[in-house]
Amino acid sequence: MEVSELLRTVKETDEKMFDAVGRYREEIRDFDARLIEIEKERKRQYRGEPASEAGPETKAVSQFLRGMETKAIASLSTTDDGQGVVVRGDWSDRIFKRIIETSPVRQVANVMMTTTDALEVLVDRGEPASGWVAEKGDRDPTAASFMTRHRIEVFEHYSYPSVTQHMLEDSGFDVANWLENKLATRFGRQEAAAFIAGDGNGKPKGILTYDLVPDAAFDWADSPEYGDPSEYEIGAIYSGEDGDVTPDALFDTVDALKSDYLPGAAWMMSRRTRNRLRKLQDEDNRPYFQLSMSDSIPDRLLGFPVYLAEDLPNPEADSKSIWFGNWREGYTIVDRVGMTIQRDSLTRPGWAKFYARRRTGGMVTNPEALKCLVLGDEPSV
Repeated sequence: MEVSELLRTVKETDEKMFDAVGRYREEIRDFDARLIEIEKERKRQYRGEPASEAGPETKAVSQFLRGMETKAIASLSTTDDGQGVVVRGDWSDRIFKRIIETSPVRQVANVMMTTTDALEVLVDRGEPASGWVAEKGDRDPTAASFMTRHRIEVFEHYSYPSVTQHMLEDSGFDVANWLENKLATRFGRQEAAAFIAGDGNGKPKGILTYDLVPDAAFDWADSPEYGDPSEYEIGAIYSGEDGDVTPDALFDTVDALKSDYLPGAAWMMSRRTRNRLRKLQDEDNRPYFQLSMSDSIPDRLLGFPVYLAEDLPNPEADSKSIWFGNWREGYTIVDRVGMTIQRDSLTRPGWAKFYARRRTGGMVTNPEALKCLVLGDEPSV
């Protein structure tokens, strides 16, 4: 082998070795960087901060709330003045899930979306007239059934927390997690109360605000308030015991609901009412109430799931404490698309205020699908 060829071979070998060493060094740097991130993550968790599995929306919101300038802000849509942020993605979903956990009506009701200030739903509670006729008999015109439109308005639901600039500037304070918990608690509490007891003025109309009639006299098809869902009446069953309930009253409540509504039906009551029902037993000392062995599965009463609504009244004379029905058919919740957060760091020096809002509404859309068990005697006519 000539000397020139030998030198060329040595040079090529040196270049390959140099490239290999460079790759190894790059891999070592990447490994060191990962070790540093793991160490940072461990320290953050030690201080009580959440792990970094949060998506880019959550990280961008956290950085935005601290006042940082970052390219991550591009993942949020802003208003012209740069103050309003439309929360999307994983951060908004996490808030919504927490609202579900604290608002029992939202778990079981029919939830719809709208892009305007109201949603009109179609209701058909009639049927065309018909009759028998002989082959050559006269066939008179029969009445037809037409659907009606029911308008469900949405109302503004807001929270207005504030925090000092010092807290925002403290890198050890998880602003996104704090604000998320704050909004979830506020929104969940207000929604749960409104869907149960809201009067419909600037808020959803709750089930407790509807008039009750003895179920034997209830007939949705003949109701004079056919076109006004805010004036619906709901059929009531009476326990016959002031502030107490009997097994017969529970059976009567289930039987009062038409069979088409039974699939998907559920009970709703307060925790104190549930505690009283737990003690009911049959002649063989078997409880009517079946306790769940899992947190994710509700208890059952007479085979139907039980949901707790602390805004419902506790057992007392003539209280509307126990509700039963197919909530997906009976109650409709309408959500306005999106949630907005506006930051204000000017009107109060040293503080940053966050105005969070979204719009929601709700009302009974099918009173035939809901029944109320009143703990008392049926009123005399």
